[in-house]
Amino acid sequence: MQRWGQQLRSAWVHGLLAPRLAAGWAGVILGLGALRWWGRRPGQSLVGWCLALLVIGLMGRQLWRVGRALLTQAPGDFRSTPNGGRRVLAWAGLGLTGGILALPWGLWGLSSRFWVRLPMPATLVNWVTLNRRPVLVVSGLLYLALVLWGLIWGPRHLPVTTTGHRGTGWQMLSGLGVQVGLLASWFAMSLAVVAVNRLADRCFSTQVVRWVTRGSLLVILAGFTLAALLGAVTLIWSWCGQPIQRPIHPHWALRWPFWGLVVSWLVISGAVVAQTVRQPDRFQATVTISHRGVDHGVGVQNTLGALRHVHQEHPRYVEMDLHETRDHRWVVLHDENLQRLAGRSVTPHQLTLRQLERLTVRENGQSARLVGWDRYLRTAEALRQPLLVELKTTPQDSPGMVRRFARAYGRRLTRDQSAVHSLDYRVVAQLRRDVPALRVGYITPFNWVAPSSVPADFYSFQRLSVSDQFVAAAHAAHAPAYLWTPDSSAAMTRLWALGADGQITNELSRLQRVVAQPTRQAWWAVVMNFVLSYI
Repeated sequence: MQRWGQQLRSAWVHGLLAPRLAAGWAGVILGLGALRWWGRRPGQSLVGWCLALLVIGLMGRQLWRVGRALLTQAPGDFRSTPNGGRRVLAWAGLGLTGGILALPWGLWGLSSRFWVRLPMPATLVNWVTLNRRPVLVVSGLLYLALVLWGLIWGPRHLPVTTTGHRGTGWQMLSGLGVQVGLLASWFAMSLAVVAVNRLADRCFSTQVVRWVTRGSLLVILAGFTLAALLGAVTLIWSWCGQPIQRPIHPHWALRWPFWGLVVSWLVISGAVVAQTVRQPDRFQATVTISHRGVDHGVGVQNTLGALRHVHQEHPRYVEMDLHETRDHRWVVLHDENLQRLAGRSVTPHQLTLRQLERLTVRENGQSARLVGWDRYLRTAEALRQPLLVELKTTPQDSPGMVRRFARAYGRRLTRDQSAVHSLDYRVVAQLRRDVPALRVGYITPFNWVAPSSVPADFYSFQRLSVSDQFVAAAHAAHAPAYLWTPDSSAAMTRLWALGADGQITNELSRLQRVVAQPTRQAWWAVVMNFVLSYI
């Protein structure tokens, strides 16, 4: 193990500090950083596509050169070979495969910049959303197959060197383990930096806090750059069979290519950090929305008691859920099956509204009766409490259900300054056609496509995969971005720092305290969001 570690360190030195390799890494860093910086601009761009193609080409050439250097043990010798062009293309293909595998995990902070520009037909987006569980299972299996081939068994099937050296499955696994360990160490270091920023936010002035933030972002980006480059060299070394390296002469690290690498990193990192700090829509006024009409577990979700209690906290909206019943009316209920709340394995479509209203639901050690939509709406109107109605759909819904809802309640909800949103884009499109004055939004269970693919008056983004790019894309379409469902103070502060227009939460009073704090005390969240954009 000790000898293996020495060989790995020697490979790192060869793969990073050889003169021409250092210059190549500088080009890759500049390309990736420019892509991230340019990606802040909304919409498609010819410059962006050209940059992406350039980076793929640079990466392919750099991987090829590193592989040659590791195998020939002569890092400065880059004489061309008859099939060098094909080898560069093969390495570029591997780089592209690695980029695809990295898309769910940051991709040098570029993942959200790719997803937010991915155009898709609304019908396909809706089909994926409504069938998200099987789609995620199939996608996970395909991803695992690509990992097994691309990162473990790939050397057996794709020779990318002229010497015939190929890594074994165990060598590839060890290389992958090193890469994961490097990124885990970087993440632990980044969390420590975030903790320092939280302390600084409470102790120093706004100007000092911003300078601490800038320095912290540079430290985090430096750590990530080092971990990513070392991880890339490790995987190339493993792909080539982990050849033994001779020591590299120390004075190579003092030549201009090494310092050119440092200067390139400083230039592009400074631009990325400056862009991050200057985000214009950060810490704006936030709409507070009670999720399922509760606050801090007081009352049973979607019941009248919970509505009356949470109204005293003065939320902008009370978010609640509707299901169609057997007699084509609506009950205020989130779950499609009543087993969890009422202890009965039945669905709303199996019972009439009258039967459902006789059921007692229990939650948080409390109990209440299910309530019909008309009664709930009358109570909200008496309280002058606007609602955010989630209209649930199932395959058992009656034909024309959405149109009947629009005719019966569209104008009334508009007059109440209420809104409707749904996971089913067919609902969104139908309501926007039938009741143009009603605000209608689209709920995303995960964020993987350009919001412009599914036009809406606002978006309810799932918080775990949201980024400032999706918020900016919504704003570019003049649509607010509501994020669901943060319940901890840390999560609420992070989403506030992303520029969210509203947050849908089970802890309404906590959210109100978070967005009332001085913004100076929340700049640590900018640093945390920056860290999360890379994983």
